[in-house]
Amino acid sequence: MNPIATERLTLDPVTAANAETLWRIMQSPYLRRYQDVPRIPKEEFAQRVAARPGTFDGRAAGRFEWLIVVAGTKTPIGWISLRVAERHASAAEIGYSIVAAARKQGYAAEAAAAVVEVAFRVGRLGRVDACCVPENAASRRLLERIGFEQTRVQKNGAVVRGRAVDICLYAITRAQWERRGAAPVYGSSANSTVMPASENA
Repeated sequence: MNPIATERLTLDPVTAANAETLWRIMQSPYLRRYQDVPRIPKEEFAQRVAARPGTFDGRAAGRFEWLIVVAGTKTPIGWISLRVAERHASAAEIGYSIVAAARKQGYAAEAAAAVVEVAFRVGRLGRVDACCVPENAASRRLLERIGFEQTRVQKNGAVVRGRAVDICLYAITRAQWERRGAAPVYGSSANSTVMPASENA
């Protein structure tokens, strides 16, 4: 995978080389309030990352993930992912997390809009799904802001901190995204760029 550049961010692909960086971010406080972030040893996490597909082209199933880095810095502030299931190769589920100190600045929306664009333009997917717990008002606003629509609420649809919770299911189709005209979020959707492989260092 190649990095993705937006107006304020660089999304760096997660590989075996930087898997430990993501693992360390996953240990940050407050990230598990609304989602089930895995608690696994860093060595096992690195092995899982190494086994993932290396190219996102709409044909391979698996988890594709990027570190979110503010442009001009080298410090990741979170991550964003697309998960393509074997049974539904034309759709993917997006997920994201931002560390507490970097929230409320629109970074997650900017990253999500860019990855949705890559999903449709590069991956040629037909739909991107998302889910969050009903109490996560910020994430729900983010999804709606970049064009997702809530489809339903699934009772006991996930486990967070050891207990079953309801989840709100969201989706945006290629047709809906195209009708929006790839509306920019902080300039990200209209101006996001997939960097060439030569810039992947």
